[in-house]
Amino acid sequence: MQQLQGLVDSALSTITTADPHPDDPIQECFDHDPEKLRSILRDDPDGALRLADAKLRVFPFKDVKDCWRRLYTDASIVKACRAIREGCRGLQQQDENNNKGTEGQHGNGGGRGGKKIDPNAPWLSPVVHTFDMALIMTGAPLRESLIEDLLAALQAATAEESGFTDPEFDDLSAKGPPSKRRKLSPPLFPPDTAPAPALKYPIPRVSAPSFDALEHHIHNVRTPLVITDAVDHWPALSTRPWSSRDYWYERTFGGRRLVPVEIGRSYTDEGWGQRIIEFREFVEKYLWRSTAETKSDQTEKETHDDRDQDQTGYMAQHDLLSQIPALRKDISVPDYCYIDPPGPEPGTPVYESKRREREAQAQSKKASTESNTNPINTTPNNTTMNGLSSKGNHAGNTNIEEDPDEIGLPTDPIINTWIGPSWTISPLHHDPYHNILVQVVGAKYIRLYSPHTPASQIHPRGMETVNEKQQPDPSHQPQGDDGHQQQQQQREPHLIDMSNTSQVDLTAIELSPAESELWDSMWPGFSEAKYVETVLKEGECLYIPVGWWHYVRGLKAGVSVSFWWG
Repeated sequence: MQQLQGLVDSALSTITTADPHPDDPIQECFDHDPEKLRSILRDDPDGALRLADAKLRVFPFKDVKDCWRRLYTDASIVKACRAIREGCRGLQQQDENNNKGTEGQHGNGGGRGGKKIDPNAPWLSPVVHTFDMALIMTGAPLRESLIEDLLAALQAATAEESGFTDPEFDDLSAKGPPSKRRKLSPPLFPPDTAPAPALKYPIPRVSAPSFDALEHHIHNVRTPLVITDAVDHWPALSTRPWSSRDYWYERTFGGRRLVPVEIGRSYTDEGWGQRIIEFREFVEKYLWRSTAETKSDQTEKETHDDRDQDQTGYMAQHDLLSQIPALRKDISVPDYCYIDPPGPEPGTPVYESKRREREAQAQSKKASTESNTNPINTTPNNTTMNGLSSKGNHAGNTNIEEDPDEIGLPTDPIINTWIGPSWTISPLHHDPYHNILVQVVGAKYIRLYSPHTPASQIHPRGMETVNEKQQPDPSHQPQGDDGHQQQQQQREPHLIDMSNTSQVDLTAIELSPAESELWDSMWPGFSEAKYVETVLKEGECLYIPVGWWHYVRGLKAGVSVSFWWG
């Protein structure tokens, strides 16, 4: 408790009384007036949060200025810290009242920070949610470590038993068989499976190739490859099992941590959307497809829950390991991701897209130079993955990072996590990166088409309108959090380039092969396109070369981690 209180006091002092660093972009919010900045953060953090939230609603999200990300983050920290301080003050007063007349007796935790926080304290979950919204919506620039420390101290001060707090789970080098307690842990995922097709054109498989061998394959063969036995050392597969519900609840503060969840079969479908919900709600409602209330209690909320329950919920392409760094220790970046890969092949869609992007950047830079202004580009690397992205987010519509060759520095892979039940669908699309996809738990069916497949066969989409129903709303917070209900705010329609996603509904083709004449009439030539395929199982990796079209269907509920690089 003392550590938590010390962190809270330090955070509040730093944000509300000290001048920001001269290079901190937060100063741009109020024309470099530090007193005005301190005043709104000190006297009206909710107002500062509302202001920053409004400024975050820019399309595309990557165009949001860093100053508003910083204001949203600092206002969130002030709001959460004050709630912690008030909650701890009430706990201390209760502890003092209980201890009156009991001199000489040992208090609950006396001498080691006092009484622990009740896990059912009404202020606890809203505090966790406030921190998480800052991490999800902005990436918490300059404050990631502070929020991590505050959450860790808050969880340590909460009276909850954990089955994963022994030293073995904090020691990456620990070896030996799992404990009996771990074997008895309930599973995170249900056992149900979706049917897997018979593989007609299987992808070659190789066991733990050497760095040089895979480098040769990436540069000279340039085709997908299944890699087995390369991630057996990951704690996520052994000592810190990602298949365990107890372990995930320990790492997500009893399931209170927030995650963005896609609702709907596929992001290309009408009615698709996103919600930010507690991890434990995601587990119960979408992984296990259960409801919290009984059928005898037919409330309006239950009707809403049942409607959601009928849809697929998928935590897709989320930078979860940055949001919850403790999970990052359970995996390691494959050495293969540090191979210097070739660029997209000339004539392929990704090659042409990047060529057009370079030309547009060159023209913009020239225009900025001629007008004696500096081009605005303050978006930090990878922040598009921290905010809820718009429709098509896992089709590669993310901000392309600076070319490492141009700045002379290597870059680490972009790591994203995917968690979902069986029957999750990622429609046929391509990405602007090389990818190593690791299946940690569960299984997926994956089909891939060469980037040289003619457009007349692959049927790419074009520019499409994203309306208010399709766009994720950053205001979607868990129902009842600080009294706010979920609201859908009206937005202007926008156009988004969906050319990296195919019009072809491969799921329909898979499930209804007898309708081949119908599919041929809808997407002529597609049935003649050559492809390769695989079923990716636990502990296996799939190398996907840049630009390869790929379709993914969940066969068994589980977790995947993707590494984009190059």
